[in-house]
Amino acid sequence: MKRIIGLGAITALGLTLLAIFPNKETVADVILAGTAGVSWVFVFVYMTRSHWSATAAGRAIIRLVVCIAAICTQGLATILTDYSYPGRSIIRPMLLLLVGVAILDLLWTLIRIQRRETASPDEES
Repeated sequence: MKRIIGLGAITALGLTLLAIFPNKETVADVILAGTAGVSWVFVFVYMTRSHWSATAAGRAIIRLVVCIAAICTQGLATILTDYSYPGRSIIRPMLLLLVGVAILDLLWTLIRIQRRETASPDEES
């Protein structure tokens, strides 16, 4: 219940900021920074406190969240450097490609796990 209340409060805060601040770009930049930050925190916590490498699903999740954190960080670098940091023209599409590949990996992992679960009926039933 606390999680739902917390997520609702963060969503309400974001929507309130969008409603009251005239510069929507600044609000979007703050949201992007928050997303990058929470993504890197997730990566750190998941990699240090979980056995993420033990399963295909854990590895797929960490790849996806690392890619999300990286693309958000790249977005912040773009904003902070006024779209002119060295290598942007190649870094941005490479990160976008990696996000797509990470999502595809997660999808394939999900399908493989679901097929395995369907193929071997639950013995406790």
